[in-house]
Amino acid sequence: MKSFVRIASIASVAFLSSASALAAQTLPSASELIAKHVAAIGGRDAITKLTSMQQKGTMEIPTMGLSAQTEMYIAPNRMAVKQSIPGLGDIQTGFDGTTGWSTNPMQGPRLMAGAELDQTKEQAEFQTNMLYPAERFSTMETIALTDFNGEKAYKVRLVRKPSGRESFEYFSVATGLQIGGESTQESEMGKVQLTTTQGGYKQFGPLKVATRAEVQAGPNRIVMTVNDVVFNSVPATAFELPPQVKALVKP
Repeated sequence: MKSFVRIASIASVAFLSSASALAAQTLPSASELIAKHVAAIGGRDAITKLTSMQQKGTMEIPTMGLSAQTEMYIAPNRMAVKQSIPGLGDIQTGFDGTTGWSTNPMQGPRLMAGAELDQTKEQAEFQTNMLYPAERFSTMETIALTDFNGEKAYKVRLVRKPSGRESFEYFSVATGLQIGGESTQESEMGKVQLTTTQGGYKQFGPLKVATRAEVQAGPNRIVMTVNDVVFNSVPATAFELPPQVKALVKP
C-alpha cells in the first residue's frame, strides 16, 4: 500500500509539473506581445522614421491640490521636460546626450549622477522605448495572465541592459496595447516604487499615443493627460542646458 501511495504521489507530482509546464507554454512570448503592441500603435516602420516628439498636457496631484502644465521633448539620446506650476514656477529635467540635470524653484539646479543618470539616459532612448528591441534587454519573459486595472492582461518581466533595471509591463489581451507597468524610479530622494496605468489611445500623425496615465508613487496619485502630440519638428535648442545648469558643468 505504501508503495502504491508513493507511486501515486510521484505520478501526481509529474502530472502537476507537466500541467504547469503546459500552462507556461500557452502564454505568448514577450516578443510576440511587444510586436502586437508595436503594430497596434502604428508599426515598426512608422516608429523608425521618427526623429523627435513633442507632447503637451497637464499633470495633477489631487491629494496636494496641485496642477501643472507640462511639455516634453524627446529625440534619440535627448530629452527635456518642463512642468509649470502656478504660484511656484517651472520644474525642469533633461538629458542632452551627456549631462542629466534638473532645476526647480525650491532647490535650484543640480546635475544627475550614478543610477539616476543611468535611468535618465534610458528614458531618453526615443525609439527603444517604443520598440523594446531584444538586444537592449538581458531578460524578456511573459510570466502571467492576470487582471490589471480591471482588464485581462499579460504580465511581462523586462531587465534592461546595462543597468539591470527591472520592470513589469502589462499588455491588454483584448487590444494588444500596453496598459501599464510597475518599476522602481531613482530620484534624489532615493528609490520610489511606481505603478502606472495608461489608456485613452488616440491617433496623432502616424502613431496612436496613450493620452491618459495614472501613476501611484508611494502615497501620491499623479494624473497625467496628453492634449497634443507633434512628431519630427522639435528643434535642437529644446535640449540645450539652461544657463543655471551650464554653470555647474565642469569645462
